[in-house]
Amino acid sequence: MNRREFFNLGLAPFLLSTSVTATNTISAPVASMANQPAEPLSRLAKNGFLPNVPLVTHRNQNVRFYDDLVREKTVLINFFLIQCSEGRCPLAMANLRQVQNMLGSRMGKDVFFLSITLQPLLNTPQALNKYAEIFKPKPGWDLLTGKPEDVETLRRTLGFADADPELDNDLQNHTSLARYGNDKLERWGMVSLRSSPNNIASTFKWLTV
Repeated sequence: MNRREFFNLGLAPFLLSTSVTATNTISAPVASMANQPAEPLSRLAKNGFLPNVPLVTHRNQNVRFYDDLVREKTVLINFFLIQCSEGRCPLAMANLRQVQNMLGSRMGKDVFFLSITLQPLLNTPQALNKYAEIFKPKPGWDLLTGKPEDVETLRRTLGFADADPELDNDLQNHTSLARYGNDKLERWGMVSLRSSPNNIASTFKWLTV
C-alpha cells in the first residue's frame, strides 16, 4: 500500500504503532520560538508526515507548516487552484466559507483551515489576498503559498499525489478531498469538500480535546 492509499483509507492513526521510514523531518523552530519551550512532536510529525516547511499566508505572514499551523491544533487541509477550470475549487471554497460560519467561535480558536495553492509561482500572497476577498476567510482560515518544492513536499507527503504520473502532472485533475485531523489527539481522516457544509462541519465533532 503506498502512502496515498494509506491516507485515503483514513488509516493514519495506525502509523502510530507501525515502524515508518521517512524522508521529511521536522526542522528547527523559527527564531521567534527559539526561547520558548517546545511542545513535544506528535508521532506523525516525528515520522515526517507533517513536514515543517516554510509558507506564506495570504496576509503576507511567514509561517512554518507544523510549528505554526498544525502543532497541537485541529486543522482541515486542502489544495486548490485560483485558475480552476473544472469548477471544483470555487465549490469547495464556498462550502468552506459556510462551514467557517457554522463553526462560529471555534474558528481561529480550536479549528483552523489551511488552503494551499497548487500554483505557488503564480499565486503570490498578494494574489491569494485578492482571491480571499471572494470567500472572506475569517481568522483561523489561511490561504497559503511558498516555494514550489515545499508545496510539492506537502502535497505528496499529505497524500494528494496520484500514482499515475500523467494524471499527477495535470493540475486540473486535483482532488476535492481535504485532510482533517487533530495533531494532539493524533486522529486523522478525509472528507470531500463537494459534500454538504453540514457534513464537512460534522467531521470536527470527534476532534475535541
